[in-house]
Amino acid sequence: PAVGTPPVAPPPPPAQRPPAPAAPKRPRARGASEQVSGVEFLGDEAWFADAELCRGLRQAVAAAHAEQKILVGAPADEIRRICPGGGRVILAGGVLRLGGAHLGGYGETDISYAYRQLSRALHPDKNPDIPEAPDAFKRLSEAADELRQGLNEARDVLKALCTAMGGAATPEMLERPQEALFAEATRILYAVLALSGEGEVPGTALTRALAAFTSSPAYYSCSAQVLLSEWYDQPRLLDVFAGMPLRAAYDSAPKRFRAQFLCALNRATLAEAKRQSDCVRGNWQAVMAQFPEMGLWRDLREKLRLRVWERDEEDRQSKGSKWDDDEGPQVSTWAKTWRERIRALLPSSSDSAAPATDPEVRQLSAALWKDVVEWARAKGDAERHLQLFTAEPSGRAGLLRASGDASSDPDEWAYAPAVDLFLAIGEGTFGITAEGLFAENRPGHERISFADVMAGKCKERRDRDKKDKEKGKDKKDKDKDKDDDDDDRKRRKEESRDRRRKDSRSRSRRGDRRSRDRRSRDRRSRDRRSRDRRSRDHRSRD
Repeated sequence: PAVGTPPVAPPPPPAQRPPAPAAPKRPRARGASEQVSGVEFLGDEAWFADAELCRGLRQAVAAAHAEQKILVGAPADEIRRICPGGGRVILAGGVLRLGGAHLGGYGETDISYAYRQLSRALHPDKNPDIPEAPDAFKRLSEAADELRQGLNEARDVLKALCTAMGGAATPEMLERPQEALFAEATRILYAVLALSGEGEVPGTALTRALAAFTSSPAYYSCSAQVLLSEWYDQPRLLDVFAGMPLRAAYDSAPKRFRAQFLCALNRATLAEAKRQSDCVRGNWQAVMAQFPEMGLWRDLREKLRLRVWERDEEDRQSKGSKWDDDEGPQVSTWAKTWRERIRALLPSSSDSAAPATDPEVRQLSAALWKDVVEWARAKGDAERHLQLFTAEPSGRAGLLRASGDASSDPDEWAYAPAVDLFLAIGEGTFGITAEGLFAENRPGHERISFADVMAGKCKERRDRDKKDKEKGKDKKDKDKDKDDDDDDRKRRKEESRDRRRKDSRSRSRRGDRRSRDRRSRDRRSRDRRSRDRRSRDHRSRD
């Protein structure tokens, strides 16, 4: 510094960039998995209606993209990855390394970032000695355009689904629309199932279901009749499920949501077949082609259904056909046990319904799923089917262990299809609507707890109900005999009264006939006297 000038203070040290915040844990629905160990999601959990959960999913996606760094390999390796040759074509998401459950969706900024990182390494000017570089760079540009176009299509579909449900898409939902699109598609499926009813649903239960649907916050302000008309009578909503935007959203969702979606989609086909005399629309072929995983679940469900109606060896020897019994087809001993448990634990369809989040229902569902898994693994040909429901390493327990909570045990299952099991095993006795789950029981049925059900007390209840039924039948027979006697007395009285009326009418007719005869005789007598008088007068004049 010059003489007489104060010394200049040294510049402050550059501010250090604060460390990036840790990615938030993948959220879960409140009260969803705390009660059942080993399962992340169990049954019909309305995760799409949990605003906190959906907000947490969007935050997790944003944090994952903030931490993600596109690791670009050697140019030759990247070019071979994008242009593998042999007629194979890498999808746009694979080219830019976007999409998939590990990220959960993407937006324009994510596409631009991935494109910039890869284009710097793949530009043909930087790789003049690699002949495939121009093709790889062209494919990279095409993939970016495809993802941007798919992003616009996903936003249009999301707006259409929100409108169909009576809601509106927010800017947060439209930024990275995959999570919101998948949530709204799942919401529509469950709305249709809740209004249509599945299994054995009496008219009174459907009436209660409509009231429960209208008052439920999970379905916005949706009009029930309008939604059912658009779903069953028009192809627009069903075509959404056959489109690529929803498939991309499906691939970006956590596995527990994907498994639940597949089960709900399959149940929607069964509900339509039940509604339309075992027929479904041709649009379902495109939907099943878009989600081929449904075939595995349908195959396992059919095997389970055959096990339900497969008669035991003793029954085969004692009966020639499963239709020999007066009560209809006979289920296997295994299925009969679980059907009794389901009926004992659930309320009567004529009284009320139990919600899917009921603790007793959840415990019974977990026990039934464990039993079904043991049977499926014993068969030896169902491992691929069960892979649809196994938990991912990045699931809930994996996140807890990564955050330092070593006490958390890994979940074996991402999702357990509780309602599907109830529908398959309890066929003819179980039903579900927007109100909840119920079974065909006598009115006023008292529910039995899960512990008592597994302890065999449902059999005691069944025997007691059988005795009460027999007593009621005897009393009914006595009342019927008494009613028959009363009917006989009434009939005899009516017959006696009819005879008296008939006799009275007969006497009246006889009296009327005598009166007519008397009047006729009097008239003839008058006529004769008149003729005689005229004759005498005529003779006297002569």
